Amino acid sequence: IKEKILLLQLLLLLPASSSSDVLSLELKRSKTMASWDPSNMSQDDFMRKDECLVVNYADEVIGHENKYNTHKFVIGQPKGIVHRAFSVLLFDTEGRLLLQQRAASKITFAQVWTNTCCSHPLYGMKPDEVDSPQATLSGNPIGVKNAAVRKLKHELGIEGLDPSRFEFITRVHYWASDVDTHGPESPWGEHEIDYILAYQLQPGENLQVKPEPDEVMAVAWLNARELEAAMDDTQRFPLWSPWFKIIARRFLLPKWWNDLNALCSPNNNKFADFETIHRFDCHEMNQVLGAGGAVAGFLDALNKQENAHIKNKKKIALDTEHTQMLMDIATTTAELRGLNKAATNKNLKQGAYGKVFTHKHSLLSQLLQPREVFSALRLKLGPGRLPTKLATVPADGNHGFMEQSDIDFCDDMLGRVSRSFAAVIRQLPQGLALDVCIFYLVLRALDTVEDDMQYYQGKEKEKEDRLRNFATKELEDTECSVNELGEGDEKLLLQQFNKVVRVYKALPQASREVIADVTLKMGNGMANYVSAELAQGTTDIMAYNAYCHAVAGLVGEGLTRLFVANGYENTELEAEGDLKWPFCDAKNPQQNLGLANSMGLFLQKTNIIRDYLEDYVDGRAFWPKSLWRQYANCDELGEFTRPTARGGIDMKIFTQSNIASVVQKGASERSLYCLNALITDALDLAPDALEYLRRIQTPRIYRFCAIPQVMAIATLAECFDNQDLFTGVVKIRKGLAARAILDTARGHDATLIWFHTFASDILNKLPKTRADQKTKQHLEKACRAIISIAKPAIKAKRKSDSILLSIAGISAAVILGIGLKVFLR
Repeated sequence: IKEKILLLQLLLLLPASSSSDVLSLELKRSKTMASWDPSNMSQDDFMRKDECLVVNYADEVIGHENKYNTHKFVIGQPKGIVHRAFSVLLFDTEGRLLLQQRAASKITFAQVWTNTCCSHPLYGMKPDEVDSPQATLSGNPIGVKNAAVRKLKHELGIEGLDPSRFEFITRVHYWASDVDTHGPESPWGEHEIDYILAYQLQPGENLQVKPEPDEVMAVAWLNARELEAAMDDTQRFPLWSPWFKIIARRFLLPKWWNDLNALCSPNNNKFADFETIHRFDCHEMNQVLGAGGAVAGFLDALNKQENAHIKNKKKIALDTEHTQMLMDIATTTAELRGLNKAATNKNLKQGAYGKVFTHKHSLLSQLLQPREVFSALRLKLGPGRLPTKLATVPADGNHGFMEQSDIDFCDDMLGRVSRSFAAVIRQLPQGLALDVCIFYLVLRALDTVEDDMQYYQGKEKEKEDRLRNFATKELEDTECSVNELGEGDEKLLLQQFNKVVRVYKALPQASREVIADVTLKMGNGMANYVSAELAQGTTDIMAYNAYCHAVAGLVGEGLTRLFVANGYENTELEAEGDLKWPFCDAKNPQQNLGLANSMGLFLQKTNIIRDYLEDYVDGRAFWPKSLWRQYANCDELGEFTRPTARGGIDMKIFTQSNIASVVQKGASERSLYCLNALITDALDLAPDALEYLRRIQTPRIYRFCAIPQVMAIATLAECFDNQDLFTGVVKIRKGLAARAILDTARGHDATLIWFHTFASDILNKLPKTRADQKTKQHLEKACRAIISIAKPAIKAKRKSDSILLSIAGISAAVILGIGLKVFLR
């Protein structure tokens, strides 16, 4: 009752965005709480149902996962998932250690000899088996001790041991592939932070050992000398567990066994070390070959680094863990590249660790869409192609004198830094195209400053200042040249930014005011995130929306203001839509640019969803934690990349049937559940985006705005329920994009038809979609809202098609009649 009252008090204190997350976790925990009953359970049952405690490299519990998933050593998680374990050393009164030989039916490390009992504390047990860092550092991890009592009874039939008499000695972090049981391509292994527990029987204390055959095939009591001989006796004791080799050879034989009284003493344990996590790679028998050699050892190096920098041990450990996560992801990229023989560097996007794979449609799949092929050719060669150069600046008196070389530079840079936006900007009205081009280049330069993760490392305050002052300093400096930032074309843009500034200075005053104002606001918004910890995404939906406003909503505002200020659109475009944004002035709904923000956020959320992997690898992710944590099993956004979190059915990677069957055991599809929830959130913006488009009066401005919106809904449909998103960047077919681009020239009804098409595609997939019921209901509502808006356009198209069909029928009849008449002559 006290716990429930405390939970309710907590929920009342938390913001609304967090309370649902906490509640869902509490409900999940309450469902898991149950007495653990091993009777009539197989090894498969234990692997599926037992939930290990997932920990980070600092041994902090961050979640839970079933035994199957934590012990898989496969592409994408070649070292498994690090979790908490324990190893019991049970001595009799004569100082002999009880050993066990694991049963042949064990899935991992079968038939190996090891210490008395080695297993895992579990999530959701009674009594509780989860220990806090404070409990560990105090030397009394009672949860681990409870787990030891439970498993000693299960495996060896040992009952009556007092949990308080287990002496916690220290922790060992190791990982090892099970090559003994499964060979060099082993898909199984252990990656644990192992709590070492010692227990010695007292004189006169009786102990009955009754091994469970499905767990233990043999036991032996050995003294120190006998154990040393046994570990070298490959006839009687051919196999030993990697964790016990570490314990025995590093600690037990050279140190601990020399003074068992001290080892098992509650008050005088001279060997106890509660703070240190000893880290070891298992080099014997190639046990560091994760996923068949995809990765190599790293813990020995981490151990040395920690010992050399004691005060920074935790940061070093967590940084190493993140590096290892990125290397795990790299195994998937390497596998995809190896399987795709046609892959070149063009299939790979630059990320923090080199390359992120880009999933593209095959040439055959494109050729099977003849209308799209025709559209692509028409867009590139025919009358529908978009301009490749900016139009000549009009002599309208609004634009001042500009050097043609400066204009040419800006036009060239536009094509270099954004091929997709360049074409739609160039087709804008003659008096507006250059203004929007400069607006884009200024924001691209600002974005290059924000994206830098190297030059400003350790100089975050300098980066913040540059972002905040960019509009008043760099944008006003006709000699501006920034040499230390960017790569490739972006670097060239900054080096010769003075040319952009000179053209900017010659723009109409109204355009300059808009560009300067938006640049100032965006620079301040970006500066607010410089020191923010974004490795695990934004905090909640509110922060997610605020970030999207800062980097995309403001762009929508700026473009709208440029359209209106230059006389191409009226003020209706500046109004609020159905969605109310906290960053838009609620007191001025007719001019608060709410619709423009919705349009910008729709594009940005689509990009953030699609670029999940690339952003995560770069160390700056944006998926809102309050949402993704509802689906993840731990506090690690990168866990969605693991095959065990996306169903384990990726046949692009797991081509061997035996490996594929392993990966699927115990796997969930929580990655896709989360993805589809985020797509649902983005689709809520579509009605406002369509309303914005409806209000545009100038055809070329309409096309400029409509093309990205159609690309966004097409991309969301491509990403929907698509596990490829977690192994690379997902792209729509080029032919599909070309066809949609051409159609936008036909006006708003054509755009509505495309939105109807993609919303219907998503809706049709709904019955088999990996999503919870609440998301499915929300998703259906969002899709039907889009379909409803597009319904008049669909009716008009059907009517038009019917008329055309009738005309074609009449024409055919006339031609046939004439032909028949001629024939009868």
